[in-house]
Amino acid sequence: MDSAIIENNYCRMKLRIKDIYVKVIYGDEEFHLETYTNEYRNLMMLLYDKIYIEGFGECKGMGRCGICMVEVVETKNELPHLERYEEATLKKTGVINLNSRLACQILVNEVLQNATIWIY
Repeated sequence: MDSAIIENNYCRMKLRIKDIYVKVIYGDEEFHLETYTNEYRNLMMLLYDKIYIEGFGECKGMGRCGICMVEVVETKNELPHLERYEEATLKKTGVINLNSRLACQILVNEVLQNATIWIY
């Protein structure tokens, strides 16, 4: 086996901190996704890659369009506080649900472990 491939696999294993399991509800379908810390930069990219939702995240993760809005239905961990762009965007959309978040602003890490996410 090529030494570059072995080194790359070793680096991935070294960075792989913990498997993360997330249940996602989109329309009438339920998806059980598996990832790990640092595989995706945020929840929006994970959902885009694993489920492929057309037009999801048009602002490319800037927190300004609101198209990647999700509801964190269940999580055992507390999500980080809203960033200013996320808060302003959610206010613009008229969302008052405290569990609503922008997927582009949620990092993929242990906070999402066993979370249930509903996609609007």
